Amino acid sequence: MSILLSDDEIEDRYFLRGRMEILNVLNDVIYRRESVTVNFNAGKDFFLTRLLEARHDALIFDLSGDVKANQRLPESPGCIFVAHLNGIHIQFSGTQAHRFSWGGSDAFWVPLPERIVRRQRRESYRILLPVAKPFLVKLFSDEGAILGDCTLHDVSVGGIGITVDERLHLALGQTIARVNFVLAKQRAINCSAEVRHVTHLADRHSGTRFRVGLRFSDLAPAMAVAIQRYVTRVEHERRGMVPETGEGRKRKS
Repeated sequence: MSILLSDDEIEDRYFLRGRMEILNVLNDVIYRRESVTVNFNAGKDFFLTRLLEARHDALIFDLSGDVKANQRLPESPGCIFVAHLNGIHIQFSGTQAHRFSWGGSDAFWVPLPERIVRRQRRESYRILLPVAKPFLVKLFSDEGAILGDCTLHDVSVGGIGITVDERLHLALGQTIARVNFVLAKQRAINCSAEVRHVTHLADRHSGTRFRVGLRFSDLAPAMAVAIQRYVTRVEHERRGMVPETGEGRKRKS
């Protein structure tokens, strides 16, 4: 049984399409020297490799230790790359691979993918929140000082996604002493969190922005229930099962 997911089998909410976002993820895989599986010949062949360089128009990866696999790969019309980065599944499709000389040694290249899948293995169901009337999130340090205010992008019982500008510097793995935001009916959510990913968004006239994923660390059971009820309520509204309250709705990509 194939463990691969086709593009059509994966919901759009898992895709990253921005060129800068794609380059950031691929460069993170390169920096951490994570192994990558290349599947080709309709999934009948595969080998482990490492990504060598992500350019604006091409992705370069190493040869296999198997001479025959190196001969068969360029004959395949396409391939699929799979990697795991900090428990996050990374997958993307490539067209026909080409062999060439890179830094004095042979390597393969494919055009930079137009989109990649980035999803957690045990991702909680999350909803995107409205842009017109955004929810605000406050981040606090260990001393109780406000690190900054930001916009809530999405929410689940496992964590939240926020949008920040360049004034708020957050690093991968950083612990936030307290995260505070209010959902419907004035239900306040307070807990610590860990920064799980930081993705650069396309620059706008208002300045550089980043999408940051936070994973809750010590969410109280009552608060988890409140979030789950809110998520369920919004999903029911989206499906037309209850009258809309205007508090939020899940968007389609």
